[in-house]
Amino acid sequence: MNVKKFINNQDGEIQLTQNFKVKEFFCSCGKCTETLINIDHVSKLQKLRDDLGSTIHINSAYRCPEHNTAIGGEKNSMHMKGHATDIVIKDMTPNAVADACEKFDGLGRYDTFTHIDSREVGKNARWDKRTSGSSPKKPSKTDINVSLKDIDS
Repeated sequence: MNVKKFINNQDGEIQLTQNFKVKEFFCSCGKCTETLINIDHVSKLQKLRDDLGSTIHINSAYRCPEHNTAIGGEKNSMHMKGHATDIVIKDMTPNAVADACEKFDGLGRYDTFTHIDSREVGKNARWDKRTSGSSPKKPSKTDINVSLKDIDS
């Protein structure tokens, strides 16, 4: 995977794609000095933005292990590896965003945002953590349902 390390205090303004800068992927703990970013994942985000013609707001991207633990993230979270983003798209419900993101390897449905990630080929994952009474979307026959705990690196 095409993961790059960036230095937070000097690399934040680097333009990764037409619409995404390094600083959008910083850990939100405010203490980290480095950020890991999967460049291929950012390219997929850019394609999604281009296809939808809408701005993508990143709620969470890279997470250091300490921050991930503090917020109750998965032990082997794709966020800690620079492979994941939690996103919101203006004028779209989280469910509509998730439907538009079916081509991503990892897809998590939540009440207020959508988790997407780019993980190892063939290790697709789908989960639904909505509490608003929406019925879960069933994965396609080609999706492999695995727990994030089952993903090795």
